[in-house]
Amino acid sequence: MKRPTPQAAGPTTVTEDTETLDETFDALADPDCRAILAAADAPMTTSELADACDIALSTAYRKVERLSQTPLLTEGVRFDPNGDHAAEYARAATDAAVELTDDGVTLTVDERGGTDALEAALETTGVSAD
Repeated sequence: MKRPTPQAAGPTTVTEDTETLDETFDALADPDCRAILAAADAPMTTSELADACDIALSTAYRKVERLSQTPLLTEGVRFDPNGDHAAEYARAATDAAVELTDDGVTLTVDERGGTDALEAALETTGVSAD
């Protein structure tokens, strides 16, 4: 799965020059993807998303993979002191705007603010930088 690069919170703009625009619109057209986005207000594993959305686990994995290729869903790690770390996903977008111009379509996604994944991990009990 694509791992997002850490970046400052703020808007992400995609245009017709990038594949991300089509991937984002395709994901938004998919009812299962929209259900996952609605459920992923807080970080959840794929299994938790499948349960929350009442979809098959295999379908949830495919939809999460699809959403991970867009600026709509972010991937992180749920650290477990026992070493059973799991990928978790959260909705990355708080708002989106589509602009139609003479140059084509532009999608701007406002991303959530907050700490980056490494900072959050180091604040987790039982996880150290060592």
